[in-house]
Amino acid sequence: MSGSPLRPWLNSFNPLIYTASVIPILVGTAFAWWQGGVFDLQRFALTLAGLVFVHAWINLTNDVFDWDTGVDRNKLNSLVRTTGSRSQVLWVGNIFLSIGYVCFWALQDWWLLAFGSLGIFLGYAYQGPPFRLAYKGLGEWISSSCFGPIAVLTATRAQTGSWELGALLAGIAVGSWTATILYAHHFYQYEDDREFDKRTPVVRWGPELAAKRFWWVISPSYVVLLLAVIGGFLPWTVLAALATIPLAVSLVSFVRENATNPAVVVGALPLAARFHLVSGALLTLGLLAGTLLPR
Repeated sequence: MSGSPLRPWLNSFNPLIYTASVIPILVGTAFAWWQGGVFDLQRFALTLAGLVFVHAWINLTNDVFDWDTGVDRNKLNSLVRTTGSRSQVLWVGNIFLSIGYVCFWALQDWWLLAFGSLGIFLGYAYQGPPFRLAYKGLGEWISSSCFGPIAVLTATRAQTGSWELGALLAGIAVGSWTATILYAHHFYQYEDDREFDKRTPVVRWGPELAAKRFWWVISPSYVVLLLAVIGGFLPWTVLAALATIPLAVSLVSFVRENATNPAVVVGALPLAARFHLVSGALLTLGLLAGTLLPR
């Protein structure tokens, strides 16, 4: 298997990354169950599969676009580098996008399809020419939007057929947790990003100041959840997600201690992924628990 042409593709697949697409679908579906007591397994499966395939397309095309700019030329696990074929990676990514679109089309909701198309456009504009918005410092905003409120609202509408303010607020919290993964990712790539003028927060502020400002990415999630509960848009049981504050403190402390050591700070990635996964799982369980409360 070591010489198999599939080996680079298998090595590039990191299940932890795809929690970024699974969690918002779980949260949006759980909100629909809490809000209206509805759950359609087929529509849930289509929404989940659609976002996972789109996510795979984003990852593959981002690999291609970063290769084109040169920022990934020193990245040993670049899929373009390991396969030796830029066009192959691009076409496989486009096939995944087509499958994702078919899943969303099968939901037979044109407003939802249009809304999802907005998310797909942002996913392309993140790294794709001529936009390359991640190079302009907008990466966190795009990732938090696509894998936060856009994905959560899509999952909720797939179940209820309507847009819900509570789902939007829950999505903002999820988006904040998603952005922590991308933010943590920037530290060990600081030198390459700076060389190719990729204006990430770490490049703009420097590793040490960016580490101190990590809370700017994390804190909005807790503030939004508190306000949503106070306003009655979410059940108080979602405050279970606040139990992840110690994980957030541990993540920020690790980054602050190792911000200028790429070989060590790369360890922030699994910490950020764990933080996102646990936070999203607790929010989902909190929404489900909310169905047991008197309304």
